[in-house]
Amino acid sequence: MKARVLAGLVGLIISPFGNSGLAAVGDDNSFADLFSMDRRDMVTAPEHLGIINGKLTVGTPGSHAARVDGLWAPPFVSSDFALRVEIFGKEVPTPAVRWWPYKIEQRGEANGVEVSAATVLAPGRRGGLVAVALRNTTASALQAPVVFKTRGTLDHRGVWEFAQAASSTATKALADNNMLTLTAGDRSIVLGGTGDGLTWEPATLSATQALALPPGGTAKVYLAFAMGPSAEASASCKAIVSEPEQTTAAATAAHVQRVTELFQRIPRLVSDNKEVEKFYNRSLVHLILNRWDAPEFVLRPYYSTGSIRGGCVTEYLWNYGESWEMMPLYDPTAHREHIKQFLKCDMTAHFAFNPVDGKAHGPWYMVNQEKIIGLIYRHVTITGDTAFLQEVVAGQTVLEHVLKNAVVRDDVSKPVALVDYGPSNSHLELRRQYTYNHVMPDLNGRRYANYLLAARLAEIAGQPAPQLRERAAALKSLLKDKLWNPETKWFNFINGKGQPETRWTVQMFYLLGSGVLDQETEAGLVSHLNDKEFLGEYGLHSLAKGDPAYDPADVDNGGPGACTCFPPNTSILLYRAGRPREAEDLMKRCLWWGTRMPYWGDSSYADRIDYRHDTPLQCTIDGVTVAQFFIFGMFGVDPQFDGTILVSSHPAAFAPRAALRGVKMRDALFDIEIGDKEFKVLWGEKTLTAPVGHTISIDPNSKSLSVASHSG
Repeated sequence: MKARVLAGLVGLIISPFGNSGLAAVGDDNSFADLFSMDRRDMVTAPEHLGIINGKLTVGTPGSHAARVDGLWAPPFVSSDFALRVEIFGKEVPTPAVRWWPYKIEQRGEANGVEVSAATVLAPGRRGGLVAVALRNTTASALQAPVVFKTRGTLDHRGVWEFAQAASSTATKALADNNMLTLTAGDRSIVLGGTGDGLTWEPATLSATQALALPPGGTAKVYLAFAMGPSAEASASCKAIVSEPEQTTAAATAAHVQRVTELFQRIPRLVSDNKEVEKFYNRSLVHLILNRWDAPEFVLRPYYSTGSIRGGCVTEYLWNYGESWEMMPLYDPTAHREHIKQFLKCDMTAHFAFNPVDGKAHGPWYMVNQEKIIGLIYRHVTITGDTAFLQEVVAGQTVLEHVLKNAVVRDDVSKPVALVDYGPSNSHLELRRQYTYNHVMPDLNGRRYANYLLAARLAEIAGQPAPQLRERAAALKSLLKDKLWNPETKWFNFINGKGQPETRWTVQMFYLLGSGVLDQETEAGLVSHLNDKEFLGEYGLHSLAKGDPAYDPADVDNGGPGACTCFPPNTSILLYRAGRPREAEDLMKRCLWWGTRMPYWGDSSYADRIDYRHDTPLQCTIDGVTVAQFFIFGMFGVDPQFDGTILVSSHPAAFAPRAALRGVKMRDALFDIEIGDKEFKVLWGEKTLTAPVGHTISIDPNSKSLSVASHSG
């Protein structure tokens, strides 16, 4: 069984759907370059471009050869660090640039000399390397002076929140021939060159190395950099620069190993539409970019909300919780620890925890309970780890935490009521005079799923809580009776004056597929998912275009775009509500994400190819929700508590033939192939085909495949 799936990762796979086949390549060469991107294809601004290796992230704008802006190696930061390379007295513009997660390569020209530069982060170190290669294309011998200039303050920051951590402590410079050390207290930034040709001047923080270039001749110069505790930074810099070529090769090997491990856990997607493959793969890069292995962090590994250039390294529940199916599939052990850390911090009072000390910070967010219950529920269904429910965290079992979170703001001694969440504007964070607060229909409706998921977990743990199901049923009736407006086909909210108002927020679509909607209310909500209201040529608008609160400057929740997770997770819910056409119509509008951005920030525009610029969250962990859409939405993988895995796949017009290779879940390793009107599950030597609209059941206990039912 494993041999067949692994063969699919390293060679050509012939699909039974037609003669052209679906190829999936997974050798070392393709893994090395899988996530790379040409700078000319990017809409990403220079100030948002960076690279990372799990210990250090640096700004690499790509505009000029070997330029570096900022060093962030939590808990150490030099936000104003600058490294500049001048050749013939000026920086060299680089029109040709290619980006990888851990390095950037550039090409330019100066005075007839071809300039090639690479900035590479060393694996396992808070440091990296710039390599500058010159080639004389003229008929004359040249002396090419290469000048390195630097500067930077340096600090230790124990708290990492939404904004980029900033430094302000001045450093003292000490030069020792080819080494320069910038020190602040017990921490340093160290820069070092090869050989004796490079000598630093501490007064100017610059060094020059003259390279002799005969006609057609070439030469190369290296400069290493490292930061952190002074002894560590010095040792790292010396180790990197002593073997620069080996450092570069080791960085590539480490990246290939990380990608290999990724696809040992996450299936490959292959399609006759290569844009779809790029979309899926680009989603997965966030699992690599947002993984930290910092020894000072409370969790190792730690998956941050953000990463690149030190933006949003804290852990927000509202963000991490959107990836509730991908994280237990990719790294269940680490995911378990992240859930426990959230529980220790009490998400009935806060919204995040700091990675350095694990302490909670920030106010309570109203979606917290949906996220923490959903994280636990999906962890158990995907991994089968029911024992997790009995683990004690902060004095209570995980199940007790679930039951507590299910009834936040709910007086269980009384009949169920709609919750008034008060005057806070924190749910949508609208920027102008308009509000969405007090009795909000989406938040009240989401309580329905919280009740049911908590009740199911209680049953699995042998501690039934039937009252939660009763409250869910009563809430469903109450929500429609009190807030549904049949004329607008939308739910009202009740403002602070007790008056009904309408806010046309995309958040309402999170009720789809939960069971809280009946036929009328579901059809009503979906009817607004059209080009005049919520849909744009390039994605999803977070407020309907006609809402008076619509603000062209408020991308994520207030108008012209949406948070990265909203389109894919809404599309999953549309599939679960039996609306595949609406699901694929929404996602096809976002395909451009995979080819125009190396990683995705917190939100993108729907009316043009662009993203939100006014945020430090330029690389978000919930970027993996696109892969989540494909695996758990379009391909319809649905694990059950009894160990069986249901598969209800749907072809999409943008990918009429597609396959998932190497789905690894519970004790099963299988493939799924989708055709125009049918889909197949291939498990070991077994193959079963079913018409689209039906469900195939994989039962690892009985080793059987069967058509379970019609999915509707």
